[in-house]
Amino acid sequence: MDIEQEHAYRYLIRIFGTIVLMITSYNEYANYGVFNQYGTLLILLLYVSIIWIPKIWRSRTIYIILSTVIISTALYLHYQYGSVNSSLLWPLLFLSIFINRNYRYVTIVVSLVTITVIVLVYAFSFGSLLAIIGVFLVVRSSQIRQNAYALTKSHLEQLDQAHKELQEAHLELQEASAHSVRYAALEERTRLAREIHDGLGHQLTSLIIQLQALEIMQSTEPQHMPERIKQLIGIARQALTEVRIAVKEWSNDEMGLGLVALKGLITQTGQRSALKLTFVEDSPITEWSIQTSIVLYRVLQESLTNVLRHAQADTASVHIEEKDQHVYLRIADNGIYTNKDAVKIGYGLKSMIERCKQQGGTCQFEPVLPHGFCIQAMIPIGNPIQP
Repeated sequence: MDIEQEHAYRYLIRIFGTIVLMITSYNEYANYGVFNQYGTLLILLLYVSIIWIPKIWRSRTIYIILSTVIISTALYLHYQYGSVNSSLLWPLLFLSIFINRNYRYVTIVVSLVTITVIVLVYAFSFGSLLAIIGVFLVVRSSQIRQNAYALTKSHLEQLDQAHKELQEAHLELQEASAHSVRYAALEERTRLAREIHDGLGHQLTSLIIQLQALEIMQSTEPQHMPERIKQLIGIARQALTEVRIAVKEWSNDEMGLGLVALKGLITQTGQRSALKLTFVEDSPITEWSIQTSIVLYRVLQESLTNVLRHAQADTASVHIEEKDQHVYLRIADNGIYTNKDAVKIGYGLKSMIERCKQQGGTCQFEPVLPHGFCIQAMIPIGNPIQP
């Protein structure tokens, strides 16, 4: 039950209670004397005040005053005009339950005083006992309903808060994954820049030295100049080839981060461990979306972590291939695993499976003969499939 339904429920209770009070008062006291009727009308007005008083005017003091006047008026009518019916006080118990439950201790005191007056002053009968039992049951059921509503509301608020926190964590994780791929790509590009500098620097230095020698040779050994020029052209072409090879993988477009990031991760792992790694492109590689790049990067990262922690391998190979609008990533090692052992799907392997599944792909595991372990991930190259 939401807040609007709760307000509507209370409003209907007020309307119903007012109607019941008016009908009951008329039926019970229509044939009594005029003073009894005036007293009954006063009590009825006090009840209506308790029911319909605006929330900003409600207070413990007003509730105590109105309840005291109702009980006092009922006792006055009883002793002065012989009113022997306790029906004027029963509504006070119900109002204590439904209207004034915010004043818990005051309500308990008023209810106990009302029941005491009914039992001691008015003619007590089996019907009165049943009425008291009925009031108790109504009170108890109302408390159960209130507690259930409060508990449900609390659980919904907690679930809503947990859902918001989970969404924020998911966004942060996606952002962190993208940053990891970009960082690996940046590190790989830095390595490529260093290779360009070292390789091209060596070629240019050699080219400059031989050009200087060519200047001297022009006057001393002119017959050897054509051969030396050919050598210089070869050096220049070799330098240009090295630049082209390095720059070919160096794209500023984010869509090209994937392959560079994979190579960067392999380079990092090889530098920080004794594992000998090889990377093979089994087919021409196109550009991938950032989501596909992140999944492949995480699969490779977790696979290499498993090799270092559990495989006891000294070599591992990484193959990447595009075929039939899918990209295949295969990581194989020469570790201690054999097909006699069952594959234990731990958190890392399960995470790889889930990542590939979310992108519409698969992740499979198989042994390598005679020993070793192989992980193969398959991801569609197109748009990712949302979970």
